[in-house]
Amino acid sequence: MQSDNQLIRKIKRRQNREAADLLIGRYYKEIFAFTYRQTGNRELAMDLTQEIFITICQGIRSFDEKKSTFRTWAYRVASNKITDYYRSLAHKKQSMEVAFLSQEQEQSHVGILEDEYEDSKIVSDVSELIITRETIQEVMAVIVKFDMEWIQIFQKKCFHEMTFAEIAKDLDLSVNTVKTRFYTMLRKVKQEVAQYE
Repeated sequence: MQSDNQLIRKIKRRQNREAADLLIGRYYKEIFAFTYRQTGNRELAMDLTQEIFITICQGIRSFDEKKSTFRTWAYRVASNKITDYYRSLAHKKQSMEVAFLSQEQEQSHVGILEDEYEDSKIVSDVSELIITRETIQEVMAVIVKFDMEWIQIFQKKCFHEMTFAEIAKDLDLSVNTVKTRFYTMLRKVKQEVAQYE
């Protein structure tokens, strides 16, 4: 079996369609699953996954095997595409709210976190929250207000299920910085998503 890098070289040199199909086939299911977990919507996840692989194919020449594995690079592209989607959604929502000040939030039935939970309980409740289809978008709409590095921490912790130590190493940050940022985001989610109760 050909390695990812061998396939990528074929794609770069000869725009080899068969190599591209093999590479996409190798990662399609896991990228789709990753996307689905962050959207809770099968059709949306399929659309975004298609966009992710189009972006990957268009940008394959910029992939540098000396800097990362293809899988890592593909997940980075996926994370960025999902973040762009939610930022766009948040921007559209904000624009609509300015235009229609009297318009209510679409969903008001979501059961969220209690005010007095400690951090460990917040993590547990937010983890439950993000697997509920109706609330994933509300949570992600809060998260995408942060800088990209912060968003990566949230995605790696909640969707890649990485440890704080792994995230710190991956992003070249201290473990304390990663924890502080993660818990800051969780508190923001708790504060903002609680308004949907």
